[in-house]
Amino acid sequence: MVKTPVAEKTAYQSLVSLLPITGDGKQPEKPISKVSDYPFSIKVNILTLGGAEKFSQAIQRNLTSDTRAFTYHADPTLDSEGSYTEKRRDPFKKRQTHKHRLETQLWINTVEFFQDGWVHYISFKVKFEAEADFREFCRRVKQRLSVGQAYMTYPATKSKVWKYHWVSEWDEKNPRYPMYIVSKGRGDSRLTARFFERTNIPYFIVIEPQDYDEYACVIDEKKILVLPFSNHGDGPGRARNWCWDHSMENGYKRHWVFDDNITDFCRLYRHRKLPIADGGMFRVIEEFVDRFSNVPVAGLQYDFFAPERVASPPFILNTRIYSSLLIENSCPHRWRGRYNEDTILSLDVLKHGYSTMQFYTLLQGKSPTQRLGGGNTSEFYASEGTYNKSKMLEMAHPDVAKTVWKFGRWHHEVDYRPFQSNTPVYVNGYDPKINRAETEKFCMRRVRYR
Repeated sequence: MVKTPVAEKTAYQSLVSLLPITGDGKQPEKPISKVSDYPFSIKVNILTLGGAEKFSQAIQRNLTSDTRAFTYHADPTLDSEGSYTEKRRDPFKKRQTHKHRLETQLWINTVEFFQDGWVHYISFKVKFEAEADFREFCRRVKQRLSVGQAYMTYPATKSKVWKYHWVSEWDEKNPRYPMYIVSKGRGDSRLTARFFERTNIPYFIVIEPQDYDEYACVIDEKKILVLPFSNHGDGPGRARNWCWDHSMENGYKRHWVFDDNITDFCRLYRHRKLPIADGGMFRVIEEFVDRFSNVPVAGLQYDFFAPERVASPPFILNTRIYSSLLIENSCPHRWRGRYNEDTILSLDVLKHGYSTMQFYTLLQGKSPTQRLGGGNTSEFYASEGTYNKSKMLEMAHPDVAKTVWKFGRWHHEVDYRPFQSNTPVYVNGYDPKINRAETEKFCMRRVRYR
């Protein structure tokens, strides 16, 4: 029987005292030094010759491969159909590969990963001098873009509904480490829990006392863990530390912790992102991370950051881990911070000299954080905006993080380059050539969705 701790082990570090502005629910206005968002430029990446032709027609401009940069002016009287002229002798690029990367070289004796990709057929740098120009451009390319956005893909990538799922071919398909979903005020949506229910993956949903009835009417009570605190205003990190203690008290080496707004999980393989139908891929990641002695935090990449036709490695090293995390319980760093607690934890770990792993072989489909009601959106983001969130990260790690104005709001920028030399180290006695007791079982097969 799972034992539930009744209280927190240590007081939570909210880091609110670091903020120069707190408690008034206000954030600074847009920087007055930046009089206008214009001019700015956006890079338009196009994968195919057909895409270049359609782009020219959409914006009603005659483009050539010799002119990669131009200024777009809205002209409602323009009646040109637009055309693209290819002047390069050999415009078709070869595939890109990830096989030279360290991550790919480490990805051995486990499930196969293949994700070579293509270089963009052509890219244009489009400059906008006024808001009217940008609005007309967005209307013509039929995409929702942000002022200051660095790049876009044309045509826009459309989500696909696949007829197949990935399933595991071994008996023990479920993760060996406990799966926790920290949730608040989302008993009606419970996106992550619904996915785990559909795929028969065991989990706990961790909620505050006032939400129990809302969740208990739709989720088995055995899967519900009730926190010993509520409405504290410290963000989700406090509940995540409680999950950490719960895992340790039940004798586990690691634990998973998830946001509650994840729609699905999929396996990236051979230019496809096919949904998974069981917990096998989580177990694959657990086994792989357990090979190393200095990877206390690992997790999954967002599916929208992993285009199907672009070369990707099975995972990348030493970056931030968001939303779906596999954490080693012996890690000396804990969750801290009212905002951006996931980035703060990632940087704490990286500055210690450890490595992080962000997996592409398994991706998470994430609903935008502030679009879904409940959670932190209702607790403070809706009233405070994003300034305090970004400023707290800057104050916690001022050497690598800064607060900037972009995309029409306050945002944070983090430089992860100082940590690129952090290298994973195998545990004592591990030899990938002979330690195949579990990896030989890691066979996956694609089955038609029923």
